[in-house]
Amino acid sequence: MESTGHRLSNGGYRNLVEKASDVTAVIDADGQISYVNAAVERILGYNRSELPGDAGREYVHPEDEDAFVDAIADLRDGQVGQTVVEFRCRRADGTWTWLEATMRGVHDDEFDGVIVNGRDVTERKEREAELRTTKERMTLALEGANLGVWDWDMETDEVVRDELLTEMLGYSPSEMGDHLDDWVRVVHPRGKKRHDEALTEHIEKRTPYYQSEYRLETKSGDWKWVRTIGKVVERDETGEPVRAVGIHQDIDDRKRTELTLEAERDMFREGPAVVFKWEDEDGWPIDYVSENVESVLGYDPEELQSTDLVFADIVHDEDIDRLEEEMDGYETDGTDLFTPEPYRVITAEGEVRWVLEYTKDLREDGQRNHLLGYLVDITERKRREQELAAREEKYRNLFEDTRDALMLMDRDGYRDCNQQALELFGVESVSEFVEYSPWEFSPPTQPDGRDSKGAALERIEEAFETGTAFFEWTHKRVDGAEFQAEVKLSRFEYDGEPVIHALVRDITERKEQKQELAAERNRIRAITNAIPDVTFVYDRAGRYREVLTGQRGLLADDVSELVGSDVTEVLPPDAAAAILEGIEDSLDTGTVQTVEYSLDLDGERTWFGGRIAPMPGDHQDEAVLLSRDITDRKEHERELEAREEKYRNLFEDTRDALMLLDRDGFFDCNERALDLFGAESVSEFVEYYPWELSPPTQPDGEDSKETALEHVETAFEEGEAFFEWTHQRVDGTEFPAEVKLSRFEHRGEPALHALVRDITERKEYERQLEEQRDNLETLNQVLRHDIRNDIQLITAYTEFLKTECEDDAVQSHIETVLENAEHAVELTKSGREMADVMLTADKELRRVNLHTVLQSEIQEVRSSYSAATISSETTIPSVQVRANNMLGSVFRNLLKNAIQHNDKESPAVAVGVTDPEDTVVVKIADNGPGIPPAQQDDIFGKGEKGLDSHGTGIGLYLVKTLVESYGGDVWVKDREGDLLPTIDEQEGAVFVVELPTATDE
Repeated sequence: MESTGHRLSNGGYRNLVEKASDVTAVIDADGQISYVNAAVERILGYNRSELPGDAGREYVHPEDEDAFVDAIADLRDGQVGQTVVEFRCRRADGTWTWLEATMRGVHDDEFDGVIVNGRDVTERKEREAELRTTKERMTLALEGANLGVWDWDMETDEVVRDELLTEMLGYSPSEMGDHLDDWVRVVHPRGKKRHDEALTEHIEKRTPYYQSEYRLETKSGDWKWVRTIGKVVERDETGEPVRAVGIHQDIDDRKRTELTLEAERDMFREGPAVVFKWEDEDGWPIDYVSENVESVLGYDPEELQSTDLVFADIVHDEDIDRLEEEMDGYETDGTDLFTPEPYRVITAEGEVRWVLEYTKDLREDGQRNHLLGYLVDITERKRREQELAAREEKYRNLFEDTRDALMLMDRDGYRDCNQQALELFGVESVSEFVEYSPWEFSPPTQPDGRDSKGAALERIEEAFETGTAFFEWTHKRVDGAEFQAEVKLSRFEYDGEPVIHALVRDITERKEQKQELAAERNRIRAITNAIPDVTFVYDRAGRYREVLTGQRGLLADDVSELVGSDVTEVLPPDAAAAILEGIEDSLDTGTVQTVEYSLDLDGERTWFGGRIAPMPGDHQDEAVLLSRDITDRKEHERELEAREEKYRNLFEDTRDALMLLDRDGFFDCNERALDLFGAESVSEFVEYYPWELSPPTQPDGEDSKETALEHVETAFEEGEAFFEWTHQRVDGTEFPAEVKLSRFEHRGEPALHALVRDITERKEYERQLEEQRDNLETLNQVLRHDIRNDIQLITAYTEFLKTECEDDAVQSHIETVLENAEHAVELTKSGREMADVMLTADKELRRVNLHTVLQSEIQEVRSSYSAATISSETTIPSVQVRANNMLGSVFRNLLKNAIQHNDKESPAVAVGVTDPEDTVVVKIADNGPGIPPAQQDDIFGKGEKGLDSHGTGIGLYLVKTLVESYGGDVWVKDREGDLLPTIDEQEGAVFVVELPTATDE
């Protein structure tokens, strides 16, 4: 018992028991409770201080008391070392809670009793009771209805089946198995597909339960039709199914009767049947054929039954192989009838006829020896089907290929439409289109004021009665835009019913052209009079024949003075030569030519641009020139050229590889891109697609082509994309890079500017840093491990000396050794935490509850230093701060520092917390010797570069490092009466930690 007592007094173990989620209690030899942990308050609602001294059996339900008392007695008498008992325990509010208690007896000189560890299993017990009741009721109902029940664990695929289910198929429970695979083994493949489709519908919550009819293979090898009805009864927190239950019902007799009747109805639906009986041998020798074979196929029955002629001889050569394959592998749907696909036979006169066969398997002694078949002539039906298919194909081609919108409608509305109709009216699909009524594609009223619905119904009725209707109509697209159309309605017969074929032609453009033509002369006149340019007419020799429009005084005060003059006399040589060349080319080719020239007007250079075209009509040797001032445009072009040159210089001079691409691929790159990827020229580079300059897959396994296209599309849609990428040069070598894609406009179209930066050196540097971090971590672990091993050895030998030596003076020294060994262990912990801070790559901070962390550390330090007094002067607020899981190290180090460096026989530490608006301040004061003002700035190693600072130790250096990483501050000052009046002495130090509170962002 000595070792047990030692462990119970150990601070770490006691803290573990105190924080356990289960109730832990100690019952002494008299059956009284001597200890309970804090979980009793949460699970049973008792104040833990009220329970010690009470008899344990007082809290046990009367029906469970005997089992509880017997277990205690067996443990106390040593009959068993440990046992598990389930019993109901009374809560503080009088209700009962089920506990599953692990009970262990402890018997030695210092302690004689039972340790009880109880876990709350109330929810499980209630569920077991509910399932027990449900199962009993279900069993009675199912036995009466002769139904088999199954229970499926959908996570493990374990299936529990009752005996009714297995007996239904002739198996024993062990033969049937207890896994879903055992069901898959006996289910028919077609039925499994139907079952899985129904199950999926139910799992996705589209049906309240699922049911399916299919066949299962019995032990004898036959197939039995069953009906399954199931329901998911349990799902996990994400909504995924966990458990399902259901039944199998034997419906074999009913199903086979239904299938047989259906097959027999189908057999005689087409008309008279010719009956054949064949041997199941090669070619199918004919044992019997009905007399009507002569009227249907032209054969003499006796001739067909001769040994020289087999049924395969009259089957069409193109169908015989398919028929043999179907017969060899045929499988019925629960009946004895099998129906192959229709095939052709040759009549006695050599005519080809289509037949539909219904075959029945005649078994003798379990073997298939003969087949009984019924052949129905379906030649006329096949002919009608082929003609209808040809007409449908021809009509559908015409329907889709026309440039106009076509629709089919009856008196109930639309039945079909072509692609042009979808595009014209802005509808996504045919199924959506037919939901509209014809007048819904119109504004409420037509331009003449008539109601659109009423007028549309009149036109449709007119077409049904007279056969046609032709009119103009104002339509409306689904987006609300209106357009003018010609509509032609034509009646025809479809499937024996009258329908309307509607042709709609958009005439918006034609109407607009008609309106424009009506005012063409006035509009042309208005345009020519309004333009500030000059229109000249020249003859072939370049003489001015007429000045039609334009600014007066542009070339002379009176432009009429130009008529008869030669262009070479009026304009400078370069301008005149350009115009003469344009005149000659235009008249020789009969085409429009462009010309540009410049003039010095009022001391400024003015650019003109024009189009020269042959004059129409009888003026075959004359050309007209519309000359326009393009000075501003030329200036703009020069500016563009300057910007292009500037951009090209930047494009080429940057140290990064730059490329331009659109959705078709690269169209330019700079010299650095050629160097980086090893291409010889821009023309060679633009032949590559972006993903062709990458390995097939990226380091994370993603397909390079698919991922590259996703990044490109992201940049086009969102304006930019930034990512790391592994590229591949044309010589096959790879390198890592940073890529930034930026969208811009290029010649009016969106394009991407791609910047690629080689980060090979940076990646290598990061790798070296990571390797150094790993080496430092390994060194840190090894040193801490070796130091702790040595300290543990020192502690063990010192503990041995303590037990062997009775000298009080030596005992004092031993205590000092043990205390310093413990401090050394704490130092290794602080060293580990300091290494974690220095080595961690995760700088991410999160919201941490200050109350939870600080209260936990106070309790832990209390349990470790029983001689010290730690008090809370204020309520610790439940405030959130930005920190990480190292926040507890800050307060643990400060609390231990206040005790370990205390010279009082009874160290006293007080903690106080204030909660200003944006920060929270924690003060930890002690009654120790205090810290001289000259050392207060250096106590945390302030101003030093590493761990060899002049502070008091690595723990406070860690505190300073962590607090500053949280955006806070920490300092030390004299008490001077500040805070914590419970400490009588005014000496000592106060450590102050200020942390910013976490916002809601």
